[in-house]
Amino acid sequence: MKAEVLRRRLADHVVVMDGAMGSELLQRLPEGARMDLAVHEHPQEVLDIHLAYIEAGAELIETSSFGCSRPRLERAGAGDLTEKINAGSVKLAREAREISGRDILIGGSIAPLAGVLDLDEPEGRAMIPLAHAEQASILAGRGADLLILETFFRIDELAIAVAAVRSVTDLPLIGMMTFAHERAPHPYKEQAEFLDELAELDLVAVGVNCSPGPMGTLEILRQVTQLRVPLAASPNAGTLVRREGRILMPPATPVYLAQFVRQAVGLGAAVVGGCCGTGPEHIRAIADAVRDLAPQPRTTTVVAVGSRVPAPEAVRPSSALAAKLERGRFVRLVQLDPPKGTNVDALLEAAAEIAAHPDVDGVDINSNPLARLRMDPLYLGQLIQQRTGLETVPHITPRDASLMGLQSQLLGAWRGGIRNLLAITGDPSQLGDYPGVHDVYHVDIFELVRSLSRLAEGYDCAGNRIGDPPGFLVGVAVNPAADDRQKEADRLRRKFDNGAHFAMSQVTFDWQAWDRFTGLFGGELPIPTLAAVWPLRSLKMAMRLHYEVPGIVVPENLLSDLESAGSDAEKVGYEWAVKMLCQAPDHAAGVYLIAPFKQPQAILPLIDDAAAQ
Repeated sequence: MKAEVLRRRLADHVVVMDGAMGSELLQRLPEGARMDLAVHEHPQEVLDIHLAYIEAGAELIETSSFGCSRPRLERAGAGDLTEKINAGSVKLAREAREISGRDILIGGSIAPLAGVLDLDEPEGRAMIPLAHAEQASILAGRGADLLILETFFRIDELAIAVAAVRSVTDLPLIGMMTFAHERAPHPYKEQAEFLDELAELDLVAVGVNCSPGPMGTLEILRQVTQLRVPLAASPNAGTLVRREGRILMPPATPVYLAQFVRQAVGLGAAVVGGCCGTGPEHIRAIADAVRDLAPQPRTTTVVAVGSRVPAPEAVRPSSALAAKLERGRFVRLVQLDPPKGTNVDALLEAAAEIAAHPDVDGVDINSNPLARLRMDPLYLGQLIQQRTGLETVPHITPRDASLMGLQSQLLGAWRGGIRNLLAITGDPSQLGDYPGVHDVYHVDIFELVRSLSRLAEGYDCAGNRIGDPPGFLVGVAVNPAADDRQKEADRLRRKFDNGAHFAMSQVTFDWQAWDRFTGLFGGELPIPTLAAVWPLRSLKMAMRLHYEVPGIVVPENLLSDLESAGSDAEKVGYEWAVKMLCQAPDHAAGVYLIAPFKQPQAILPLIDDAAAQ
């Protein structure tokens, strides 16, 4: 019944929503106050904002519950307040309605959870609908007239949210997306196609809120073709800027917003309001501008569901290493450690010697191994390629940079000639030279690999189109000798599912462990895998690796041989490595050789001796 009442209201006249709650709270709350807990800690300020919007002419106000789903509140250490805060947000909105004496609607605000929970990871994907359903149930049960799913930046989550909300309530739903891409070239047509898709969901209105600003929102509305349901538009007043700890509000004036809203109505908008940076004065101007306007239908071409232009195919890896692996050629890499300082002369000389060997296909370059500061492997990889022509595989990790920072570095690395990567989790900084540091880990290894796949498809991690996409050959780590082989196998499958092209193993001293792991995949790993071969130089080194380094297993017979050899232990370790290298083609797609410290070229005789046998 409420849905029909709302539909009639939308057909009769333009419904004015309120403006921003967050930016208003920023100006009213004391420094350090938590906006998501404002209902609980500063209820009077929330009530005052509601009343100001109603007095300005809003007939649809949103509850102050945007960031109040359980997962979001848990990040603030207030998960146990989920029901109390959401129920309180409706109570304050209803109190504002009673005080005003006006016939206004109360919309329960629900925010996305992608970015808080991992939508692409099974556990996160399972939790997201539960959280949306819980919040919707509370808001609906306490008296919201409708629910507003707003600021969603992934259409797949919005579809999940609609289904989750529908499982607990039949209240009318408005769905609104946000699009962060505000610089040319503007993908307005692609963004409008998302709204076309939303028209197929069980929503009374679909639209845009937050970003882009007024002008960008108009361009998106102009491109929409499926007007089966009314449009909604609540843009920011512009871009918020943080400077010296202060939030600077956008400069858009109330007059400017009034001009925007008249054009939006002409494009089919039946619900209009404001987001970040808009306040009661903006809403007053909007209400005055649409006072005598009714929603304007426009002739459209109805496009069938699924007609959205498909995303471009991913750029295929084009490196020499990729071609060799695809042909099934056995490959050999040598692992390098970057220098601790800025002097690369010795390393470049060693790389030149390695490049001259006919059976070496490239080098892989560690990223701050053992969490100790060294030169950036992406830069070093470019330098080695430029000086020697030798192909490189730099390691990257989410330990040291945000996902945005990593993507930025990778775009530059691609332009510099890097075509191969090894994505690893990385040793925690607490184990290295920075014991008090908190690592970044903005994403886990699976999301990092998926982000590399998305770059190859032409999209960044937020779903924005980029220019010419990079098509890296993406490698990942695997440990065939892991204590829990099934868990390690599941992790490798997930990495493969997210777009990994090949793998590089933990140090391997025993092909039996390798074959047991391969057996979990029916005898063949899902992607070509390179085995790490390391000639041990002493019993002491072997003991430390076996007993102190997680994931490395040195067979008992090798430990015994090293002990028996005494001063000749280095020779035993070398001969064992030659044997592993000779047998590698029967087990792996290739090898990477761990070279002696500061003498990477000293590993080359191992290749020759293995070839001679």
